[in-house]
This record gives sequence, C-alpha cells and structure tokens, in this order.
Amino acid sequence: MKIKFEVKKIKDIKADAVSSFVFEDQVDQKLHWLNTLFKGGLDVLIESKDFKGTANEVFITYVNGESKTKRLMTAGLGNSKEITLEKLRNAYAAAAKKFNSLKLTSVGFELPDLTAVKGIVNYSIADIVQAICEGVFLSQYSFKRYIEKNEFVPLDEIVFFTDSPKYTKEISDTLKNVKIISDAVFVARDLGNEPSNMLTPNKFAEHVKKLSMKANYTVSIFDEKKIKQLNMGGIIGVSQGSDNPPRFLILQYFGSSKSEKPVVLVGKGVTFDSGGISIKPSVGMENMKMDMCGAAAVVGAFEAISRLHLKLNVIGLIPAVENMPSGTAIKPGDVLKSYSGTTMEVANTDAEGRVILADALDYAANYKPKAVFDIATLTGAAVITFGNLIAGIMGTDDNMKKKLFDAGEKTNERVWELPLYADYEKLMKSEVADIRNIGPAGRGAGTILGGIFLKKFASDKYPWVHIDIAGTAMVPAEPAEYISKDATGFGVRLFVETLKNL
Repeated sequence: MKIKFEVKKIKDIKADAVSSFVFEDQVDQKLHWLNTLFKGGLDVLIESKDFKGTANEVFITYVNGESKTKRLMTAGLGNSKEITLEKLRNAYAAAAKKFNSLKLTSVGFELPDLTAVKGIVNYSIADIVQAICEGVFLSQYSFKRYIEKNEFVPLDEIVFFTDSPKYTKEISDTLKNVKIISDAVFVARDLGNEPSNMLTPNKFAEHVKKLSMKANYTVSIFDEKKIKQLNMGGIIGVSQGSDNPPRFLILQYFGSSKSEKPVVLVGKGVTFDSGGISIKPSVGMENMKMDMCGAAAVVGAFEAISRLHLKLNVIGLIPAVENMPSGTAIKPGDVLKSYSGTTMEVANTDAEGRVILADALDYAANYKPKAVFDIATLTGAAVITFGNLIAGIMGTDDNMKKKLFDAGEKTNERVWELPLYADYEKLMKSEVADIRNIGPAGRGAGTILGGIFLKKFASDKYPWVHIDIAGTAMVPAEPAEYISKDATGFGVRLFVETLKNL
C-alpha cells in the first residue's frame, strides 16, 4: 500500500476517485463549494437533495477531473457538534469500503477542517488524523489466504489531502505512525484467524521469532524440557493432553536504559482450546483457534512499539499450549504446582487459561517490573457481561487501571473495571490445594473469579492489571466499519496508547 500526503485542492488530486467529507449541518455550503470547483458537476446532486451528510453515508458522483472523468464521493460525518474520534474512524472506513466495493485501488481522502474538528472533540491534531487514518487502514484487512478466489480488492494507492498548509508536519508524522500501528493490528488479526493446525505452539513461537528479526525486539523460546526444568506446572499440565508440546516465549524490547524497570505484557496463548476433559460443546468450537488472541495482542504490541521506538523497556511473556482431551490429559480434581510453588486444583479443565497465566505471572516477578498487564480471552462470562464491545479489567493498581481506561476511550478499545473484593476469595478456596481454578457450581461472577485466581499469583509482587478480552478479541459480526469479524486485534492499539503514556 502506497501512502501520500498532499496539500492540494480536491480537483487537482490524481487518483481514480476522491472523497470529500461533509458534516450534516454544513451540507449546502460544502456541496456548493465542490460544485464550483468541479464546474457544475454536482448540479444534479444539489438539486435532488439525495445526499444528507448523515454519519457513514456515501454518495458517488461522476465529475470532470484534470484529464478525465472520475468519481467524486461525498461522505457524511453526521452533526458537527456530535463528532468524536470514533465517528471519524467509522466514516472514513465506510468510504474506504465503498471504494473497495467498486474495486478501485487509487483513491484520495480529504482531511476535514482540522481546526474546526479540534475544537469539537478536544483532541490534538495528531489524534484526529490518527483516527481518520485508522479508519481507512484498518478497514483494508482481509483474511482470505485459504480461498482460491479472493474478490476483495484492497486499496493500493492512498492520498490524504487538504488545501490548507497548516499542520503539515503533524499530519506527515502521524501517517507514518498509524501505518505502523495498523500493520501491527493486522499481525495480531492474522495470528488469531490462522487455523490451529497451521499454528501449533511451536509454529506460533517460530513465527514470532521470524517477525522479531525484521523489527527491533528479540524473542527467546523455552521448549518443553526447559519449561519442566523451571517447574512451570500449569503450562505442562494444560499441554500434556496434546501431541503438540508447549512453548514459553520471552519477548524483549529495550527503548530505554537497561537499568530502567520494564513493563511486562503477559498474553494467553492457547492455540486451540477443546476444553480438555471438560470438553466444550461442538457448536462454535472451531472459533477456539482464536483462544490465543491475548498472545496475538502482545505480539502486535511489540511489532508496533519496536518500530515506533518508544522510550521504555517492555518484556512480553507468552505461554503457548494446546488444550486437548486424551489419555494423558489432566483431569478434573488434579492438582498442579505453579512456578512459584503455589498449588492449583483443576476443578474444570476448560478454565485452563488462568492456569498457564499463573506460571507467567509468577515468572514476571523476576523482572521487578514497574507494571504488569495480562491480556486473555479468559471467560465466557465476560461476553455475557459486556457483549463484544468492552473488555473487563481488574487489578491492584489504580494508576495503571486509569491509564488503560483513558487509552481505551481514545482508541475505542474500551475497558471497564470489575471489583476484586476479598469476599470473592472464599469462593476459590480448595480443600486439597492453595486455590481452585473455578468457583462453585454455576457461572456466577465468572469473570471476577478469574481475576481473583490471577491475583493470587500477581498480588503484592508488582502493580498488576488483568484484561479479559473474551468478548472483544473475536466477534461474530463487525462491531465497527473498520473492524472485521472473527479476530479483531483488540489490545494492540490499547497497549500502544497506554505505553506511550508511560
């Protein structure tokens, strides 16, 4: 994808199609201005009043360009007084997808009056341009590598333009950064969508290793023998029912002095989750290839922060396993011992994510981190609570929770806090081990109890926040114009924004 920024009038942009973005309450003046530029080419559109400027509305008109007839898209932004970053993302994504449907590859996107927009949404020029570009770039994702005929035609040449010379540097810099972040989101989406036979724990680890060689971070891979030597009983226990052995990945990015304490990102990497002996229903089980979307988000975050050269140190920890039923699989009632020696009663083998995260959270303490964020498709209860729009968070540090919340509001990868009251801890008590991996029969407070379990392994060691993305990481339908169904890459932009603010 070739990307350019030009300071030109819309009539002078050389592309197969150009788009102009219009506020609903400013339709008349904008259309008359365009009509003047294109010498009456919009007379019929103005007279018909077919275009209203409502949010995500698009309308194609054929006008005379510099050397040939070309398409002019008028795209609606809705009411100017109600504009937000998310509405900008969606409007630009809707326009980009309309160009895709026409199989156009060389297109131009007008940037609106940034001074006016800035006054409405109270964000910086860079924030506004970032939202616009995210809408365009992220809408271009398609996972069709196993389909012989892929009818989706992505945009090949994109020109962002404005006729105002203001903010040229901010716009140019932001374009480069957003392309990096969007590519990182695509990495996470690809990992989540990849069939599990193509992405076993070992294949996942090797793929991440190859990615790191083209970026500015390193990857160390622990094999099954090393994991056993470290007494990571959660990872070994969950994986022992599968023919595909586990891996433990350590990603390292140093953007500051090595003496500075790092931030640690922990991602759940269950490359396929059958539920184990506590097997899942067959309906929808194919989606469990995406049970490693937490790990994918961590990899995507490293892809972005290493190329953005953020000035901090970040460690990534990813336990990668398959959870399968077999004669060697763990059974309900078994007891496992974590890296720190804490014992866990496995009351349900389908609550496996928290069991492997226990080892990773234990291991994170070795880095004496300034903060630890773990991200996981942890509980079906999170989908019941939040649907596919919001991730649940719990943690021990109010400052880090606030930073995540603020980053979520800005990126629209939104989060909402659930409590970790001590009263819940008694529900996780075991008669035979230090803690059970699920609460009593029934599904009450399932997301909170998952957090209570993880807190056992993070509490008092470092500032910690858990992010449950079960509802947002993999979605059955598109929740926004720029988000595809299935793996969304949720967490990459959230982490990048949070880490920028750290």
